[in-house]
Amino acid sequence: MNDNVNFRSFKEGDYETCCVWWKLYEKHGEVMPKKSLLPDDGGYVVVKEGRLVASCFLYLTNSAIGYIDYLIADPTYREKDRLELLLDLAARVTAVAIDNGCESIWAMTKNKGVIEYAAGDGRAFGLVPGDYKMVRTYGSGY
Repeated sequence: MNDNVNFRSFKEGDYETCCVWWKLYEKHGEVMPKKSLLPDDGGYVVVKEGRLVASCFLYLTNSAIGYIDYLIADPTYREKDRLELLLDLAARVTAVAIDNGCESIWAMTKNKGVIEYAAGDGRAFGLVPGDYKMVRTYGSGY
């Protein structure tokens, strides 16, 4: 990543930006989550050159399982690094989950690029074409 790309926690105004994106993706089956369904401290974003590019949410539980969902990206951002930024965001949120004691991280996405990347070369376990889920278990030999 270059110096113009930042990873940070959600802040005021980010949810409203994501709502605009979810609304634009409705025709593709995306569902805009109510704010009450999102974790208070689990939203993360990637910002490039001051522009919010993508977001996702990490749910931590009272067990060693973390859950990542609601990955969304600005539908008007069409730069060549779009998939790289999405994957970096997912990797960084996964690292946050591990830092919080998660041994297994579950994720859901309809983004075909993310799924194909995660399924390739043994990067994730248990994916088949058409899957929406990704599960990464640490310390189990997978």
